[in-house]
Parts: sequence; structure tokens; C-alpha cells
Amino acid sequence: MVWITVVLFWALVAAVAVAAAAALFPGTKCVDGARQRLRERFARGEISAAEYREGVRTLHAEGKDSPGWTAAGVVVLLAVLAVGLVLGMGGWGMHGWRGMPGMPMMPHMGRWTPTPTSAPRVLPGARVVAVELVDFAFRPGAIRVRAGETVNLRLRNVGRVPHDLYVPGLGFRAALNPGQEVVAGLAADRPGTYEFYCTLPGHREAGMSGTLVVSP
Repeated sequence: MVWITVVLFWALVAAVAVAAAAALFPGTKCVDGARQRLRERFARGEISAAEYREGVRTLHAEGKDSPGWTAAGVVVLLAVLAVGLVLGMGGWGMHGWRGMPGMPMMPHMGRWTPTPTSAPRVLPGARVVAVELVDFAFRPGAIRVRAGETVNLRLRNVGRVPHDLYVPGLGFRAALNPGQEVVAGLAADRPGTYEFYCTLPGHREAGMSGTLVVSP
């Protein structure tokens, strides 16, 4: 609804501005054409000098009182079409998700559908590591485990948009909606440093990434 309100506001501002400009600076093409015809009739002797002057005064008065409402009508029509487009899109917001007003614009403005993930599997007896997903970072940004150790990642999305945590080197992914919390087991058998990040377009570029350090 925020986007619709913004469009309506600027449409109203544009309509008022054009109407004011049309009233202050009316078009003169029709008036100039009528004045030229008066001159021609006066030159041919069809009207007297007094009739010519009276005709010029009348045209001048009509020009002042006839603002260019056609231009204002075109602007209003375009504004209505723009509002209709926004309504037809169902309240387009950041990343195509609804109900998320007030968020900053990201490098992209497309729609995102998270890759389906299997149900989170909790590993009994495994150490719990808490990770928060915020807009736009992970807390902590580095996770340390030992090779062969199994851990349960307690993931909580405290941001205002959907996020996920993806570890491509281990084939691990968990997606969360705002306010959601899941616990998912993670096992790393090989030592090394693995990058993890949010796959929502633009989030990784905005700094939403971290490292999983697996020590021997």
C-alpha cells in the first residue's frame, strides 16, 4: 500500500502543477490564428478599425480565461493508468515480496523464489550454534567446527525480508521467512574454509555472506 500511496501523491502533484501552468500560461496558437484572420479582414476593408480593435480585445480576454485543460487531462489520465498498473501488480515491493514497506532499494528489483529445501533435520546430541539472519548480514559472520563434527545450526531470521543460508560446498541450504526460526543439522567431513551466503538476489552483493571454517 505504501507504493500506491506514493504514486497517488505524485500523480496529484503533477496534475495540480500542470493545471496551474495551463492557467498561468495558456496556449496562444488559436488566439494568434484568429488575430491573423482579423488583420486580413481589416486589410481587405471588411471590418472597421473599431471592429478590429474590439475583436483583438475579445480574443485577448478569451485567451486569458481559457486555460489549457487538455494538457492537464492528459497528465491526469497518465496518472490514473500508472495507479492502475501498480494495483494490477498487486502492490509491488522490494524483491517482489508484499507487505514489506520502508525497505531500502537493492541493486536489483526482481522477484525471488527460494530453492525448495528438505525439512530441517535435527542431529541428536550435536552442539548448537546460534546464527541470526539480519538485513543484510549473518551474526556471527564466521562459524568454526572440527572436521567430522556435527552441529545443529539454530537459525533465526530477525530481518524484515526473507533470507536463507546456503553453503554450496556442502550442499546445505535453509530458507526462513521474517521472524521464523529453524534448527538444522550440519556435518562437515573435510577441513577447509567454506563460504555461505544468502541467495536472494542482491543480498550477497550487499554483504550478506560469511565463512564456515572446518579445522582438522
